[in-house]
Amino acid sequence: MGKKQGRKAGNSKNKSASPPAKERSSSPAMDQSWTENDFDEMREEGFSPSNFSELKEELRTQRKETKNLEKKVEELMARVINAEKVINEMKEMKTMTREIRDKCTSFSNRL
Repeated sequence: MGKKQGRKAGNSKNKSASPPAKERSSSPAMDQSWTENDFDEMREEGFSPSNFSELKEELRTQRKETKNLEKKVEELMARVINAEKVINEMKEMKTMTREIRDKCTSFSNRL
């Protein structure tokens, strides 16, 4: 087994000892204990204690941006649905206009 594989196998034991994401508290004490348990794996992936808070803040910012984008998508979807309704109404009006025109033409020809 390679050096990294051995570490990852050891880290998987640490992961199973830590609570699932839904059960973790967002308190600073729980965050600190979680980072201590998984610090080796985090270091391998480029994390350090100095940039952890920066990464955490960046994730919060991205979460807010994602929520804003989701709201915009919902608004745009509502506008698309509304536009489709308007188009359908216009098609019905066009059909009705043709029918009226045809009746007028027919009536005019009779005269």
